[in-house]
Amino acid sequence: MSLIKSVFTVGGWTLAYRISSLIRDSVQSRLLGAGMYADVFSLAFKFANILRKLFAEGSFNASFLPIFANVLKEKGHIEAQKLASQVLTWLVFAVSFLMVICLICYRQIMQGFAPGVDVASDKFEHLVQIGRICSPYIAASFLAALFAGILNTLNKFALPAAAQLTLNFCVIIAIFLGAFWFPSVAYTMAWATFFGGVIQVVILWSNVRYCGFKVWFDVSPMMNEVKSFFKKLVSGAIGAGVWQLNVVIDLIVLSFLPTGSISYFYYTDHVNQLPIGILGIAFSTALLPPITRAIAAKNNEMAQKQMNFGLLFAFIFTLPSAIMLISLSEPITGALYGGGNFGPEQVAIAAPTLAAFAIGLPAYMATKVFSTTFFAHKNTRTPLIGGIISIITNLLFIGVFMPTLKHTGIALATSLSSWCNVVYLLFCLRKLGTMNVDMGTAKECGRQFIASVIMMMAIIGMNVFAEYHYHNGALERNITLLIVISVGLLVFYVIGRIFGIFKFFGVFETIDKKDEKLSQEKVL
Repeated sequence: MSLIKSVFTVGGWTLAYRISSLIRDSVQSRLLGAGMYADVFSLAFKFANILRKLFAEGSFNASFLPIFANVLKEKGHIEAQKLASQVLTWLVFAVSFLMVICLICYRQIMQGFAPGVDVASDKFEHLVQIGRICSPYIAASFLAALFAGILNTLNKFALPAAAQLTLNFCVIIAIFLGAFWFPSVAYTMAWATFFGGVIQVVILWSNVRYCGFKVWFDVSPMMNEVKSFFKKLVSGAIGAGVWQLNVVIDLIVLSFLPTGSISYFYYTDHVNQLPIGILGIAFSTALLPPITRAIAAKNNEMAQKQMNFGLLFAFIFTLPSAIMLISLSEPITGALYGGGNFGPEQVAIAAPTLAAFAIGLPAYMATKVFSTTFFAHKNTRTPLIGGIISIITNLLFIGVFMPTLKHTGIALATSLSSWCNVVYLLFCLRKLGTMNVDMGTAKECGRQFIASVIMMMAIIGMNVFAEYHYHNGALERNITLLIVISVGLLVFYVIGRIFGIFKFFGVFETIDKKDEKLSQEKVL
């Protein structure tokens, strides 16, 4: 399967999940606004997500899938089932211990995670209560990762990808059904998060059983493969911790800012995460295998072409997306979140933060492409150092911008630190010798940038006439916004055709065919 097809295939369900997340956030913003309860739920949910991303996302799959697939192939169905059952057993013990710690010590944990929130305030009390309700979602995400890994190994990709929608559906439905039963919608959302995680686990576990794997508790002597899995999981989590440290730093600093700052940061970051989540996950899945095959075959020219075209493919989506989010930050924020308790004043405060996040959008994707290239070379050290550089520069930029720009300054610091990471990875690519961003790719990226700038100029020109309509009711604003976006994309397409920035798609199909031939030769 070609890289382009793989990106769209893998990104499809992620797109559905991200859109449902935006709908969830849109409903939340209208009901909670950017006040105390919105901040509290955002903090509690972010904490749960950080632990999920540390253990139950990439590091879990990277640790479990190769071991399970190898046991299934070499030792057969029964041994693979035993391996999964033992992992389940020890995983339940581990997450149960983690949940007990969270429930008992959540107050102390939040004192470190959100030190800016006064421990004697109502805000802190609600944070502790809502956080404790959300905590079991962390355990559910571990078990969901296990069952999803089994299904993926069996080439069942659709259901694990679709199951992640469960959480958002539960939250959206619960907001409307349970709004009268709790002191705030934030509590309703917390309980929906709890039950959404449980339902997701039940769905995936049922399908694992349907596929013939009766995974249940097994307390027999631990297999060597299980020990190997947990060792890799811990080491993977330590590596992932570097990438999550930036998120923790941002939230710690945000907790010292006025009420609402966390909510503005949370809402706008989710808009920015839409293209990052779709293309980022897709590239990590689709770009690594062809580059790895080319390197294994000692075909450095093919590997370099894969990386360069991956960069072009990433930029052709993220550059215009960034320009759109920067040029139309206020109407986009208003269309997604404006209404109810999130009025025009809140929209005006949140919009610059969205623009600040968008500045780093191309950098996030370039980092993903370059990091994947190093991973294909079995070099995890360089991306790790890049992550550390990103953390250090993020802290420096926060010190510069936060005092005057508040939460927008933190978003800007995040974006600029990502560009610092890109510069470092580019420098290391040159030192690698075998891989480089060639001059042709640099020129093509330049053409994409020029087309994006011309599109931005067209949008700015249209905004002069559209400004009145943006402030003349939600329906008129949204229709006007769609027209401006459509015309902007049309301008980008026309200029792109003139500059020939889409020609690389055709060339890339030829490279993909060569890669498929290389893959077949390797199998034979």
